Amino acid sequence: MTALLNKGRCAAGGRNAAAASKTALRRLLPLLAAAWLLPAAASAGSATRFISANIDVPVRRGAGDNYKIIKMVRVNVKSELLAEKNGWAKVRFEDGDEGWLPEHLLTAAAPPVEDAKMFRQQNEQLRKKNDDLSMELTALKEHQDSESEKLADCVAAQNKLKAERRAAEDTGKLFWFLAGGGVLLLGWLLGRFSHGSPRKKSGLSIR
Repeated sequence: MTALLNKGRCAAGGRNAAAASKTALRRLLPLLAAAWLLPAAASAGSATRFISANIDVPVRRGAGDNYKIIKMVRVNVKSELLAEKNGWAKVRFEDGDEGWLPEHLLTAAAPPVEDAKMFRQQNEQLRKKNDDLSMELTALKEHQDSESEKLADCVAAQNKLKAERRAAEDTGKLFWFLAGGGVLLLGWLLGRFSHGSPRKKSGLSIR
């Protein structure tokens, strides 16, 4: 019975280790996918525009030169394209301001400074995700090592129980062998004593 219980525990330990490995792998897959898709996601911002003019550009309230100027922007300023109308583009700047300016003064090509900034951000995000992956892998390895030790202990205990059971079986066989031999010996001794004892002669004789 004890052997069956230990065998069940060993099997449960193996199943738990497999389940834990699958869980850890499922947790790692989103991180791997995010790291793989990060550059593509960063480059997919087609609505981002930069000021290409080498002079300060006026930003107006509407699509036309007759609208009031609300601010001036410099070359390489980043903005988000919201709408286009009659050669004018409505944009939103990083400070939240919105306005219109000539569409031909905008470009989708990021300046070298902006590219360097974007690459630094991507590199930092990738580094963080790499650190997360390393931590996950370390935790997974430690868990696998722990489960392997438990499994090895379980197998050793099971082998010990098997050896004890074989020893008990051998002891039982020896006992019954000796018990059978003892019965035979007792029967032989009883038979010998019963046949070997002389009969008493009768005290009366007829002449």
